Amino acid sequence: MLRSMLVVTIALAVVASGADAHQRASAQSPPARDAASVSQLPQLLGFANGAIVRVDPDSLQALAGARIRVGSGGCAARYGGTACWSAPPWAAAPDRQRLAVARNDASSVELIDARTLRVLARIPISGGSIGALSWLGGNRLLAVQEVGGERQRLLVLDPAKRRVVARHPLNGSVQRLALAGHRLVLVLSPVQRIGPARIAVASATGAVRVVPLAQIRAGSKVLGTGSQFAFETQLPGLAVDSVGGHAFVVDAGRVADVDLARLTVSYHPLSRQTAAATKEVSGHERDAVWLGGGTLAVSGSDTTRDQTRPAGLLAIDTRTWNVRTLNPDATSVELADNLLLASGERPDAGKAVGIGLVAYRLDGSRRFQVLDGQPVWLALAYGGRAYVGVSGEDPLTIVELASGAVGGQQTRSPPTLLLGRGAGWWQQPITP
Repeated sequence: MLRSMLVVTIALAVVASGADAHQRASAQSPPARDAASVSQLPQLLGFANGAIVRVDPDSLQALAGARIRVGSGGCAARYGGTACWSAPPWAAAPDRQRLAVARNDASSVELIDARTLRVLARIPISGGSIGALSWLGGNRLLAVQEVGGERQRLLVLDPAKRRVVARHPLNGSVQRLALAGHRLVLVLSPVQRIGPARIAVASATGAVRVVPLAQIRAGSKVLGTGSQFAFETQLPGLAVDSVGGHAFVVDAGRVADVDLARLTVSYHPLSRQTAAATKEVSGHERDAVWLGGGTLAVSGSDTTRDQTRPAGLLAIDTRTWNVRTLNPDATSVELADNLLLASGERPDAGKAVGIGLVAYRLDGSRRFQVLDGQPVWLALAYGGRAYVGVSGEDPLTIVELASGAVGGQQTRSPPTLLLGRGAGWWQQPITP
């Protein structure tokens, strides 16, 4: 996914059926807008060398002139050690003219004019690092803050009064986070262990409602220390249908469909074959993308005792719960320019061979495949182009999304662009 780069340093149910209403809403919902690959600010901005800079939309290089120092993304306890992020969490205001940026190096949240790159205000924050910000209303900011031991809490900030007005414990570890209209949705796991997940829904005022997901397991646990260090992770995917008011939490064998207004949950197995295959799986990771029109795309990987294998790219019709496998070898998926972009690896003569970048239309038909045979990852999608990293190569390869043509290389790494409504430790850039 398009995440901030993560560096890990290891130290020696409510069950009910809301399906009918959801089917009606999903049937009318348009295709999802992939706003995460589009700048919604007055100008294109990015993070480079610990500062917010203006970025040339053609070359994707930092422009000379005004810049604001914001520091790095911050650090927190993870997986028995410490994880540090290169880019700070940020959020765009509803008017798209202001930014909130977590200054974890200065224990504050800065409010910035996105047109002039001028600091408007600073909100002091005591305690741990901020891992996510969400500007759900003009007069309230929500912040997810570390409180130690891989636990987090939710802060409510008043931008006008420049202070924290409320603190709400989450009583767990945040695993996924997304926006659903004027709600912030979080998937929570038990702390430092794997167990039943919970989903928390926060309003713009910071009021939090929580419901257990009894059939979805999430979290991580350390299996050994020192030279025998290892950990197991079960990380479900999260996607939201803001039009229909539903969230979908996906693990290796099922989907939890959550009605965000009523907080009712229904569970749906992905398929008999998939459910049977999960019996051997000890760990998994899923990414989920809402495509609109009732369709959910899911990819990821499964870990068994001795190997990691692709989970494939699945298209799930949430009206009928039919599942199609678009690509059995995919391990990641992104939505850009109304295309699903997948990468992964397939077995070949006893070794793993990359599938390159494969693009699918939203109806599931294949649009193009490039760099076949090479292990790749999607570094960035912007302006009708995909910037693809190829194993063993420093420059990024440019792919024109309209044609599938490989159009050259980006020899200098671009800044981390401020796209969509925000981004943080747990999520890809947030779309409306």
